[in-house]
Amino acid sequence: MNHINKIKFVFQEVIGLYLIFILIFQFFRIAIYFSYPDLFNNLNLFSLLKSIFLGLRFDLASISILLFIPIFLLIFPLKIVSNKIYRGLILSLIYIELVLVIVFLTSDYLYFSYVKRHITNELLFLLNDSNYLMTEAYTNLLPVIIILLFAFLSYPVFLKHTFKLNSKGHRSVFSFVLIVLTMIIIGRGGFQMKPIAVIDAYQYGSASQGHLILNGIFTASHFSVSSRFIERTKGNEKTFKKILNLPLSKNPDYPLERINIRSNISPKKNMILIMIESLSFKYVDHLNGNNYGVTPNIDQIASKGLVYKNFFANGQRSVDGVQSILTGIPPLPGMPDMTSLSVNFSSLGQIARENNYRTIFVTTTLRESFSMDLIAGAAGFDEYYGLEDYPILLNYVDAADRPLGWDYDALMFLLKKLKSEQSSYIAFVNASADHTPFARMGAPFNKYKHGSNTEGGYLNMLNYTDWAVGEFIKKFSKRKDFEETVFIITADHALAHFQGADPYGKFRIPLIIYSPENFKPEKSELFASQIDLFPSLVELLDLQGKYSTIGKNIFKTKQSFAVVKDGALLEIFAKEGFLVHSLKKILDYQPVDTLSDELIRSQLASKAVAFDHLTYLLLTQNRWLSP
Repeated sequence: MNHINKIKFVFQEVIGLYLIFILIFQFFRIAIYFSYPDLFNNLNLFSLLKSIFLGLRFDLASISILLFIPIFLLIFPLKIVSNKIYRGLILSLIYIELVLVIVFLTSDYLYFSYVKRHITNELLFLLNDSNYLMTEAYTNLLPVIIILLFAFLSYPVFLKHTFKLNSKGHRSVFSFVLIVLTMIIIGRGGFQMKPIAVIDAYQYGSASQGHLILNGIFTASHFSVSSRFIERTKGNEKTFKKILNLPLSKNPDYPLERINIRSNISPKKNMILIMIESLSFKYVDHLNGNNYGVTPNIDQIASKGLVYKNFFANGQRSVDGVQSILTGIPPLPGMPDMTSLSVNFSSLGQIARENNYRTIFVTTTLRESFSMDLIAGAAGFDEYYGLEDYPILLNYVDAADRPLGWDYDALMFLLKKLKSEQSSYIAFVNASADHTPFARMGAPFNKYKHGSNTEGGYLNMLNYTDWAVGEFIKKFSKRKDFEETVFIITADHALAHFQGADPYGKFRIPLIIYSPENFKPEKSELFASQIDLFPSLVELLDLQGKYSTIGKNIFKTKQSFAVVKDGALLEIFAKEGFLVHSLKKILDYQPVDTLSDELIRSQLASKAVAFDHLTYLLLTQNRWLSP
């Protein structure tokens, strides 16, 4: 056979394998488009076809990286490579990769409904938390069984088809060199100077189109494999500070650093902060005016406390919420979280400890779940407790030993730990019982039809958590230190799964500050976010010390905005409107007024970029906090 025909067969084999993977990637892209129409109602048929075409570049980059080693071994120009047994082994390896791709893209498809974007660095947390991963797998056992059955039945068909592409196992040095070089070029997305990145998908139009162009494997690999910062364009530090109207620092080398001097005007206060899993503004009747009927206790507490109606989570993961609240460092696109952040930073636990406070961190989950043990330590908490430490007090109908734990039992454990406490203290509770998969509850917490991943299942769990919080505060109100204790109820992030395309619903969460002796009932319209709690609590508790944050004191400021991370995008919420930025351009702008004001649009964009770039600049230069 002549050399040209050999080259033809080798290319035919490789292209055939690529086409199989491309069909799988495109199938899931189209499935996402048609499954979540409310997210893509701004995209017409032409935009869908454009997204399919543009998405090919990202799909091919992912496929080239996945298949590089197997194809390298499959087409290597040696005689042994033509052996049928050898080829069968390599093709079997490729088939295993194909099955894993299908499993992952199925997971990404399901996850998309929860956060309205693809998987990013959540992958690392899932891989490091095998107990939770197995719980989710067991809950979604039917899809897993179907995929495995499909994989078993399709394996002979795959081998038969791929063997036919190059039945004689022809090899060619020229085709080997050309294919390897081509895969390297495709894997980096082309001939441009920098390899293709997630941010490149958002240059073509709206945020929703960018989501459709991307695939879960590309986003997960780019955000999870590397903990390096995504490089920003250079900007002027003084301009950023002026745009954000930040308090002046006494140390110009550390422009976010602040020093709080204890006033000693009022007696010391204690603080208990309860961060409830996925507690969304939508489901608290007192805040949103709905009638879900599952938060009577939180409603009553809110009616007697200070409530922030426009409070936002800074991210979409529990670690984002804890980091924001306890350190004032915002989670931003392409920046490592506090579990891998190697810079000087301050934390609420550390400052409280330096002021002779007892510091307690309680998580309902297993101690090591979601890296909460690492986070609590980094945030300066002396005492840390998890599911292994507190006794189960109630007879739960379902999954009493679930790794996510139970809110009532953890809160009662904290109450016991604080019994007869004489010194001042702060306690942080990570209440995760309302995390998926939702446990089946008995009466009276079965108002809605149960489902491990349904809104009814969530509402039943929220009803249970509401009761647990009510019982905790009712019992605590009988203590001598009740009057000097500030209770804060908020969430780690919102539950976007059942909220359609509403951008506010993806991030708006309650903030309720309850302390009858210190706060009168009031509703604030201020736009704020979790990072604003850190400086606010330092001053509220009158803690003396040096700390650093880009957040604001919500008890004093008139600055009304919140910047949040939505995967690879920045979003800013303010009284003037809502804006999405890709770090390169504005992707969406929704003014409060029907008439769009270009000046306001520009100001919101400038504020979001200044917030992001100043954070990036100071963290990368280790100028967040002085040694």
